[in-house]
Amino acid sequence: MTFIIQIDNQFYTKKINDLVSAKFPSSKIISLGKLATEKPHFSLTDKICIFVDQNSCNILSTEEQFNGISRKNIYLIMVAENTDYAIECLRSGFYDYLLTNNLDNDFKFASDRIQNNLLGETDSNIKKHIVIKDHKSITKLQYNNIVFIEAYGSYSNLYTNSKFYTISKTIKSIIHNFPETFVRVHRSYAINLDHVKSFSTDEVIMKNDTRIKISRAKKTAIIEALQKTA
Repeated sequence: MTFIIQIDNQFYTKKINDLVSAKFPSSKIISLGKLATEKPHFSLTDKICIFVDQNSCNILSTEEQFNGISRKNIYLIMVAENTDYAIECLRSGFYDYLLTNNLDNDFKFASDRIQNNLLGETDSNIKKHIVIKDHKSITKLQYNNIVFIEAYGSYSNLYTNSKFYTISKTIKSIIHNFPETFVRVHRSYAINLDHVKSFSTDEVIMKNDTRIKISRAKKTAIIEALQKTA
């Protein structure tokens, strides 16, 4: 696991360095500047956590430095030093985890989730379904039957070819628990690559003929993922 920390505020930088060192003692910690000059090689299976704030770097250009790395293997962790920026982060959705001035608790949550994801990859008992509960019934929805996910305020709609299910969680909060065939293509959509019929630079067409726009901010990573499955 490699941790890349690029934050203007020195207090936050030191604090995060200390938290990472304590929680992931065998991991490598480098700066984005060092990454640019040394250009280390990363394998397709490397796990990379990138800590950035609003002044540090462009998110897309950061991700593009990891040629060939699956977006599933990159965790983008935004650091918000004030409430306004935290709100901006929440609106954009261009991150996996958000750390606020409550660094210790936020980092514990993020690191636990990341570790669970890593452990889950070698677990032979990985769940193949999501459990959907409502006041009348419980449904086990197989992941491979889900065509795409749509954001619906603080809820998410999970679409199959015949119907949709609404759950009281956001896309961001559930996407890491889904198989790697699910890719976030827009702040409002995630798709199942196994259900893609065709795609262009602007949209994805699913096998059921649903057309879903591709976000400009996510275009490069999405096109690469789609090409690998073509």
